[in-house]
Amino acid sequence: MMTETTATLEPPGSIAVIGAGPLGIEAALYGRFLGYDVTLFEAEAVAHSIATMRDEPIPMMPDRCVSPLARGALDAQAGDAVPQSLPLSIGEWIDRVWLPLTETDLLRGRLRCPVRVTAMDLVSAGAEDTVPAEAVAEEAVPEKAVPEEAEDDDDVPPDFQLTFEDGESADFEAVIVATGDGGQAIGRSFSLPADYLFTVGGQQTGDAEADFWGGLKAIVAVYASLGGRADLDLYQPRRG
Repeated sequence: MMTETTATLEPPGSIAVIGAGPLGIEAALYGRFLGYDVTLFEAEAVAHSIATMRDEPIPMMPDRCVSPLARGALDAQAGDAVPQSLPLSIGEWIDRVWLPLTETDLLRGRLRCPVRVTAMDLVSAGAEDTVPAEAVAEEAVPEKAVPEEAEDDDDVPPDFQLTFEDGESADFEAVIVATGDGGQAIGRSFSLPADYLFTVGGQQTGDAEADFWGGLKAIVAVYASLGGRADLDLYQPRRG
């Protein structure tokens, strides 16, 4: 995990969240509350990992099945409508919590599904704007002056380039993997750990409630690190 002083990212920095399960949606929502430019990727369907168990009871106390932040987003979206009862089954959990959250004001249009991330590479920040060396040679462009800001280029961390199953790609300044398996199926051209790359929900204990709330704590830690503020916690009630 990064420290406050090593690698931070100010809003509206771009963040990719991979996996639209409960923790992926929570991570994307948290980032949007802070003003980050978040894109949420899902290979199958929202909450796909639990969708086959729709008729089973929710694996935790109903009042513990969603973060305070997400609950507030749902309440705000509902407006004056009669609040829905707490979910009791996994199907209700998906239909009343996770699917509606992807349609709240902060996440609407942010979900790309089904889009499977197949590879992750490091690229120079702003690489899409660079001119290939061979193109410069062909046009016989004289040596250009180096902008003053270029002196600090070495201090700019690389972006993550995500490649999708259809061959398309997109670059992001930070990535949060919330696939439940640490993104084992995603190819990487670099070693771990890597600054600006995080995993939430990668360790399962068999206690669904403990795993969920442990994942929420990991989300808090991710954004506290990116913000350079150890005390940043949107799940804690504000004082005063």
